[in-house]
Amino acid sequence: MARRRKRRTLKPRVPKRVKTRKKRERKTRGHQHPELIGLGLVALGVFLVAVLWAGWNGGYVGGWITDGLDAVLGSASLGLPAALAIVGSLMVARSDLVDVRPFRTGVLVISLGLMLTLGKDNGGYFGTVLGGGLGLALGGTGVAIVGVLALLAGALLVTGASAGAILRSSGRAVHHAARRSFQRAAPPLRVIEGERALLPTPQAPPIDVVNEFPDLVSETEPQPLLVPEREPEEMSLFDVTTEPAADYHLPNREILRKSPPGGGPNGEHVARIAEALVQTLANFGVDANVIGQISGPRVTRYELQLAPGTKVSKVAALKDDLSYALATTEIRILAPIPGKQAVGVELPNSSPNLVTLGDIFEGLPQSSSPLAVWLGKDISGQAVWTDLARMPHILIAGTTGSGKSGCINTILTSVLLRSSPDDVRMILIDPKRIELGYYESIPHLLAPVVSSPKEATAVLRNVVAEMERRYEQLSAVRARNLPEANRALRSRGEKQLPYLLVVIDELADLMMISPQEVEDCVIRLAQKSRAVGIHLVLATQRPSVDVITGMIKANVPSRIAFAVSSQTDSRVILDQAGAESLLGQGDMLFKPLGTSRLQRLQGAFVTEEEIALIVEQCRGQREQELDETLLEPPDQGDDGANAAEGEFDPDEDPLLEKAIEVVVQTQTASVSLIQRRLRVGYTRAGRLIDMLERRGIISGYEGSKPRRVLVTESDFDRVQAN
Repeated sequence: MARRRKRRTLKPRVPKRVKTRKKRERKTRGHQHPELIGLGLVALGVFLVAVLWAGWNGGYVGGWITDGLDAVLGSASLGLPAALAIVGSLMVARSDLVDVRPFRTGVLVISLGLMLTLGKDNGGYFGTVLGGGLGLALGGTGVAIVGVLALLAGALLVTGASAGAILRSSGRAVHHAARRSFQRAAPPLRVIEGERALLPTPQAPPIDVVNEFPDLVSETEPQPLLVPEREPEEMSLFDVTTEPAADYHLPNREILRKSPPGGGPNGEHVARIAEALVQTLANFGVDANVIGQISGPRVTRYELQLAPGTKVSKVAALKDDLSYALATTEIRILAPIPGKQAVGVELPNSSPNLVTLGDIFEGLPQSSSPLAVWLGKDISGQAVWTDLARMPHILIAGTTGSGKSGCINTILTSVLLRSSPDDVRMILIDPKRIELGYYESIPHLLAPVVSSPKEATAVLRNVVAEMERRYEQLSAVRARNLPEANRALRSRGEKQLPYLLVVIDELADLMMISPQEVEDCVIRLAQKSRAVGIHLVLATQRPSVDVITGMIKANVPSRIAFAVSSQTDSRVILDQAGAESLLGQGDMLFKPLGTSRLQRLQGAFVTEEEIALIVEQCRGQREQELDETLLEPPDQGDDGANAAEGEFDPDEDPLLEKAIEVVVQTQTASVSLIQRRLRVGYTRAGRLIDMLERRGIISGYEGSKPRRVLVTESDFDRVQAN
């Protein structure tokens, strides 16, 4: 009987060198090693306090230490016990300060400064050597100055503070305190003869009560009540204007020029195009007749009636063929025309007419707000205006040269011609630095024209804070919108609230620098600011989904689209195609609030000379009253998220310049990189990353995507200078 062989399990052969090599164990300090050293330093400090300060008997050791310290350090030795106790306490508490080189250097510099300040008579051996050497070179006054500077430098190194930050924060604190004390000064007492109605009452004919009701009239007048005016709880951004509106006169409308009269398309040309259009459709099997045409400043619309059984989509599919047959550039097909049983074909005119603001600027209805503006002429040549207060926000998009900046100039010029600074205040954000510079001296501005992305983010946050303050005021007077609140404030004799128009000329640049913060502010304003009179005009030349996000589109229903490069961009702006077929130079599609119907307009044009003359008339009547604090981030008390940081200046850190250098040289930005290169903890590294984002050096947080470095090495010197 054969024996069953025992199966062996084969194991992979491993070289002996690999198996016998042992992993070296790194010798690490004990977990409680710093605490033990700290306890020892605290004990030594307490012992020296008892010997040096209290005069207790320290034995032989205490006597040797006292004599040695007095000989070496002199009177500066009295500060040694406190220094040992503080450093020991920090080590016991495991503070990061004792591991930072500037802290240890600061302690040494303070010691040297003490010995220099005390001089060679009281500074011991070190004081004699240092004071004597410097005394020969600088004299007694120079030694004292060097000693004081050493004490200040040591204090800055120990605390980690910045002299510039301290001066700036103290200056701002003094400025705010002076302004608040001036505004909160005790007002004079006023006489209130009776209750004031919250809402104005209709004026009735005057009644002679003395003659008609003699029994109800008393001979003696009641004594008036003396009460002080109510002190405002929180200052609004608009408590800066005190002049009445009577001292301001609107600019002269005669400044606006009118366009030269144009002939427009003649009848023969229109008939020839209509015949060619019908013949081209017949060649592709579409039976249609031209039942009408409408000629506008830029395009002519031909209205076609199709034969029964012909699909409308068949005409829309022949767009390129019609463009080829008619030898034209851009064709827009409306299949069908909204509200009509016809298909529209819009063709550009061979000789377009110019539309200026002077052609359309006329009187508006009494129900219009101070934010009513003119836009241009529609396809039938009728002037079109809209009210920004009812829109309530508008999104403008288009490529370079399509007329986007001209539309913004038309909107701003219309507001300047119709409203005083008491009615409308403006905040202009222009990252491109060239488009809105014409308006930098108008009295309507609430802040200087903002060009820095960092300042733009701070301004938007301050506008959000102003929105919340206005809602508190509306709640106090029980009003639902700004006109009702102003009527109530006017009946009380209080200052009215003006409209606030915020214009952002290039939203894409702000979204590239800090997308999350800018989007949050824009969304909050778009959702809630209509009732309190704050309205947005957002413009961009890059209509992509990462700039015009879904939340922004949902809260900004009114849109203006100029010529774009693709149908995808048109759908981002208007939620439908059409803007890719526009002609540029002011040719636009306007989608107002509450409708999906697009209105084709030719935008009004305003020249630079007209803008300059209007601005000059506005500037000559009233001085600017700008609020520079809008360019700074809101106070920590206004932002609950930052309340835990106390008085910490978010843009001052001794390692900020090194962090900028590391990020620019490596072209990479992450918290772990800052931790490794600068040897700091996670919290401080994260704070440095936030500082870099606020300064516009790196992009904002984009989820799983890495942050992009927006500054090259060639711009490093410029960034450090800022």
